[in-house]
Amino acid sequence: MKKITFSIIFLLSVTVSSIAQRKYDEIVTTENAVQDLVQNGVTGVVVFKEGSSIKGLDPETKKIVWTLTKEDFGGRSVLDIAGDTDLTKLFADKSTLTNVPGSPYVEAYLESKYLIINTDTGKVVYNSAKESFWVTQSDFIPETNEYLLTLKKDGDMAIALLDMTTGELKWNTAVDKAKSLFSFSFKESANTNIATVHGSVIYYLLYGKLYSFDRATGKLNWKGEEDYSKFFLTQNDKNIVVVNNAGTFSSKQYLNVLNTETGKSIWKESIKTKRVVYLEDWGTKILVAHYSGFNFYDLTSGEKIWKKDARGDGLKRVIPIDQDFLYVAENEMMLINKDGEKLWKKFIEISDDKEDPIYYLGKVGEKVMYLTGTYGNMVDYKTGVKLWKRNIKFEKDRPVLPTYDEATNSYLVYNDEKLYKFDPSISDKPEPFAKVNIKKEKELNSIEQFPWGVVLSGPLEVMGVNMDGTIKYHHTYSQPGEGTRRLLKSAAIAGSIGLGIGSGVSSVKGADLTMTYRDADGNMRTVVAKGDQHNKDQAKTYAAGSAALGVVAAKFDKRFNAMKQNRDFSYIFAKADSGEKILVKVSKVDGVEVDKIIFNNNKPIYEVDPATQNIFYVSDKSIQIFNKKEK
Repeated sequence: MKKITFSIIFLLSVTVSSIAQRKYDEIVTTENAVQDLVQNGVTGVVVFKEGSSIKGLDPETKKIVWTLTKEDFGGRSVLDIAGDTDLTKLFADKSTLTNVPGSPYVEAYLESKYLIINTDTGKVVYNSAKESFWVTQSDFIPETNEYLLTLKKDGDMAIALLDMTTGELKWNTAVDKAKSLFSFSFKESANTNIATVHGSVIYYLLYGKLYSFDRATGKLNWKGEEDYSKFFLTQNDKNIVVVNNAGTFSSKQYLNVLNTETGKSIWKESIKTKRVVYLEDWGTKILVAHYSGFNFYDLTSGEKIWKKDARGDGLKRVIPIDQDFLYVAENEMMLINKDGEKLWKKFIEISDDKEDPIYYLGKVGEKVMYLTGTYGNMVDYKTGVKLWKRNIKFEKDRPVLPTYDEATNSYLVYNDEKLYKFDPSISDKPEPFAKVNIKKEKELNSIEQFPWGVVLSGPLEVMGVNMDGTIKYHHTYSQPGEGTRRLLKSAAIAGSIGLGIGSGVSSVKGADLTMTYRDADGNMRTVVAKGDQHNKDQAKTYAAGSAALGVVAAKFDKRFNAMKQNRDFSYIFAKADSGEKILVKVSKVDGVEVDKIIFNNNKPIYEVDPATQNIFYVSDKSIQIFNKKEK
């Protein structure tokens, strides 16, 4: 499926051409200064806090559709965090408003309270003010429209299940001493937390600890004996594949298999390796690819099935193609079948250095294409023979950016101020079809395909290049001040996740470990999703398990269809010739700066609605609204 991209570029600008700057089209005035603002990616409602109130603004009518005051969420919490340094730091680090991706909810932290608000209705679904504990961590379970809350009560840490339909806690189970959580939680990112509902059981990986709960009663079935970084349920419902690091500063990983009833290991020995790369569950056996090689292992005993490991020695990546496996070890690649037999006569060298990043590796028609830090070429899938006798030599210290041209089944690749077209039908390496003068090349991070050519962009410039190699436009920018506002909390989600990310630099080191599932015949079944799923897919998945989310999922579909039309613009926070700080809207099609909006501070709080292109900007005691402008 072709990726749809909505670019938002921050921290930028230079002297900008003299298109007329304009004032807001509409304004929402407030009694107090607006302190925070986010937009929910599903409902589109713009939520903001001013004074002691939280309000919701309809993105289309620009009217306030709900208001929450102290009468709705009460005063300060019944507990006092004074003297608790862990909690003081935790609440200080929390944003006032946080959007919950793929849901209609926004979380709010104010006056030491934790609130969950349904942005579609303005209802406070949950309020911790009346509780005798602190909510320190929250994880949404979309399949069941529930939340797992991590609580601190006196000296204990507890896990509670919150029913989002009723706003009531279904259960509250103490699992540990609070000290053990907080000494660990500030070392590890909360992004590693994973909650999974499987029938009558909830599995929860929290700060490295894996718990199994009875979903109905909250009974703690077991707590894992080790610290884990990943876990994957097997399709036989009896086991869990776990990966853990040997220590905080260790470069070693261990892989083992647990019994779902007891949480205890069923393998005598773990697989010890530098890095686990790839996993497949075949029912009675699992394929484990790791830094030193890969093999099938009997799920019950942990015994190897192939007599000899497929060569590892710095294994970086495994790509399943039907029932074959294309893999890279150090700086060479090989194709093997499901029995571990080599399908090519020899390994293919794909880079000079084993540490070189891999930017692309995959099948294109009947060819395998590779793009690394030093080389680019294509290989015949059946024979392993290089398509081109000579590799394209890349400058390894400069970015390599690929993008797929669907119309011609080829790839366009940028490196060292040159653009190449990788066409499977040609017999020798291509010469560059364009040479360009990029000013800030090392900062380039995106290349996007359009019918007329490509757009190269980074935080300091945007360039359009026609397919005949001519430059269509070129803009460079510099930042307007020493710092700007943090990345938009919800537009960044809607812009990059909801609409797809433009082709850019991607390295094996950044790949998220997943597990693929196959039936007994080796046919693909389900792949565990990577970290950032498409928002539309999330909304549909969530709605399937929760009638309460069905309405907002339908509403999001409407917004998503509108978002697809907005890939043709970039938004640049810039400095005008007059010295004023402005947001510039640039057309990627022709490079025209079609809109300029004056901002009055270095760290503006604003949201660009990806569905309507309207901009909501906080200016002291007001929210200024700038309606969509195309020309």
